Amino acid sequence: MSGNTQYKDKIDFYLNSLDELGEVLINQEGSSGITKGVLRIILGTLMASKGSIITVKRTRCKILSSHGISAQQKNLSLNANQKKALTSFKNSNINQKEIKEIFDPKSSDDLPVHFADLKAAIMVPLFHKDNLLGIVTLGKKFDGSTYQSLDKKILEIICNHLTDSLYNQELIGNIKDKRMELRLKVLELQTLFDISLSLNSVLDIKELSTEVLIRSVSTLNASSGFILETQKNSPMLSVLSSFNMNEDLVKSAIFSKSSIPFNLIWKDKKSIIISDEESNPFLKKTGYKECIVSPIIGNRNISGCIVLGDKESRDGVIPFEKNDIDILEALSSQAGIAMDNAKLFEEINAAKRFNESIMGSIATSVITINLLGEIDSVNKAGVGLLSKKTNEIVGEHYSYLFSKDQNLCKAIESAEIELESFAELNVPLMSKSKNTIVNFSVAPLTDQKGSHLGAVVAIEDITEQSKIKNTFKRYVSKSVVDQLLDDDQKLNLGGEERDVTVLFSDIRGFTAMSEKMKPKEVVSTLNSYFSEMIDIIFKYDGTLDKIVGDELMVVFGAPISRDDDAERAVQTAIGMVESLKKFNDKRVKKGKVPINAGIGINKGKVISGNIGSKDQMDYTVIGDTVNLGARLCSFAGPLKIIVSKSVKDEIGDNYKTRKLEPIKVKGKRKPVEIFKVLT
Repeated sequence: MSGNTQYKDKIDFYLNSLDELGEVLINQEGSSGITKGVLRIILGTLMASKGSIITVKRTRCKILSSHGISAQQKNLSLNANQKKALTSFKNSNINQKEIKEIFDPKSSDDLPVHFADLKAAIMVPLFHKDNLLGIVTLGKKFDGSTYQSLDKKILEIICNHLTDSLYNQELIGNIKDKRMELRLKVLELQTLFDISLSLNSVLDIKELSTEVLIRSVSTLNASSGFILETQKNSPMLSVLSSFNMNEDLVKSAIFSKSSIPFNLIWKDKKSIIISDEESNPFLKKTGYKECIVSPIIGNRNISGCIVLGDKESRDGVIPFEKNDIDILEALSSQAGIAMDNAKLFEEINAAKRFNESIMGSIATSVITINLLGEIDSVNKAGVGLLSKKTNEIVGEHYSYLFSKDQNLCKAIESAEIELESFAELNVPLMSKSKNTIVNFSVAPLTDQKGSHLGAVVAIEDITEQSKIKNTFKRYVSKSVVDQLLDDDQKLNLGGEERDVTVLFSDIRGFTAMSEKMKPKEVVSTLNSYFSEMIDIIFKYDGTLDKIVGDELMVVFGAPISRDDDAERAVQTAIGMVESLKKFNDKRVKKGKVPINAGIGINKGKVISGNIGSKDQMDYTVIGDTVNLGARLCSFAGPLKIIVSKSVKDEIGDNYKTRKLEPIKVKGKRKPVEIFKVLT
């Protein structure tokens, strides 16, 4: 066979190999399948004894396909000088001598060299532009011949196609990776959305923190974790919740914002991964090989942090990645907002409970009315006052609820129209009963911005107070009535022993005088006289016990006792004498007969209370002290004041007195010492 024929046959053989290469590149999928097919074609076409196709990523090399290469020879790497040297052989092959120069172990400066172990006779670097994608190596031919220019040419052609294929596979791989990243991101966003919905539906802090922790652990495949929260006015952090943690560790854990790693968290407000177990006491304390810590940040700064430890996989514990930080920060951000909302909800509930407690403890009935005129709320006192159930009041229109109290309805209407407060005192609440006496006030209800919301009605039930006033206004001064109303403990109408001072005043010769007067004039004279005297009595807070004919009986010390009861009784007597003198001056000028009265005062024990029948009762005092006071009054001359020794001992030298001869009194064995008050 001639040389031309051999050359032609060789060309045909190479062309058939290229046809087969096209089928491999078209039909095979993935870098591994393609490189196996391509290596088989190269070895078969060039009759090489061994070879390999290697991919290169930075300095890391990976044999995708090989023939005749031992496992020990597959641990490959490129150093910087070797990679730089390969760039000189773009689109060309490297012979054995050049290979030895590039991969001589003696020239290695930073990475171990294993390419020399391949004992390649020829090598082709696979460059796509300036990017080294891989390397094809071939050993010697089976027949020991050298590679001819035609062999090298066909090798370059095949390698060019292989380069394009590897680049396409890299692009496809990148697309798949991006697609996977996109899917993971969508899954992550869906998870965060689901978590957000779940967290926002929980308003209990403890329950919420547990939910956050379980979600975080499961999303990041952590083995366990715990959540720490800040404490008011303290640098310490307390464990709010834990999952799959050692209970003893959780109970005994003491963490501080100033300790590692929390000092960094509070300073930078960023998540960190801790993996240096030997130098980090936090890992030793928690028992983690690695952990991730993320601050919980809401609207109120950092409120705590999430700690997750040891990310798990099928192959065991693996490192946390940057993506884990992104996910956990998204979770902690959701948690921060949710926990802020939960705390705000707790604060609102606490304020609501506090307000309800206050409203419930207020004796005054409080009713709020909305802009539609409907009752929005009523406190406990209001329910009791109206004698209705809460659901019978709330939602009802005020005009129906208070249909019998037009003055109250008008006040509510005026308050809403004029945005001013209105009040009325001592009026009957007809919607309850005509005997229910109340004070009411109506004020416009506004929010913090001043917007009108409705009206608030306050109703004070003063029925009992009104009864007391009606009972005592005949007996005592207004100031005494007010004291009784301020402190009902002072009021005991059922009967009790008290230490009092009693004053009697009696007009001298009034019976004979009245016989010369017309009945109308007698009544008019007595009314004028009593009016003057009672003013003095009430001035010194005396209790007007009774008026019998022309006689007055006044008590100091019942129903309210004071330390100066005796002194006020004497002041009252002196005032009565002085007032009576002026009263007589006016009568004399009118040509009328003057009125002269004597006054007696005694101090001692009495029985006080409402005394009488079931149909008629009077508040009074009875006892020997009262009887002696009446006897002293009988002994006193016109415009004279006679007091007993008990009164004298009480007032001391504050008033001028003169001791008189003791008098004999019915019922007393010994004469009674008496004193005249000098006016």
